[in-house]
Amino acid sequence: MNKRFSFLSLLLGLFVCVTVFSACGGDDDNGGSSSNSIVGTWYTEGVEKGNPTYSEITYNADNTCTWRDYKSDKTTIKESDRGKYKVEGNKLSIWWESEKKYWDTDGPWTTIFTISGNKMTTTEGGGTTWTKK
Repeated sequence: MNKRFSFLSLLLGLFVCVTVFSACGGDDDNGGSSSNSIVGTWYTEGVEKGNPTYSEITYNADNTCTWRDYKSDKTTIKESDRGKYKVEGNKLSIWWESEKKYWDTDGPWTTIFTISGNKMTTTEGGGTTWTKK
């Protein structure tokens, strides 16, 4: 659960950065709307319990997304999930397929994000920084 929350926090941070980046500059953002500004693949790297981590999330224009958590070789997928997302201002909400029980009860996983250049930062779990590929 903690690993899943950390990943979701990281994912939300990515989403927030993309939205902020689109709102603050004249970069290519697929039309300039905040809901499309995160479209693309984002990644984050770090260290957890002394082991390197690498995760990616891809936001599609049709408001679907895919998350992948890789082993240290950055090519072998350790975990993955698919879902749907929604952006409202600087708030990102994601409904993960593996967490369908939350779709009807507790709602989506949600975070606040900011974007600067090709970096997105999410607020969950103390903050996560994502880089756009």
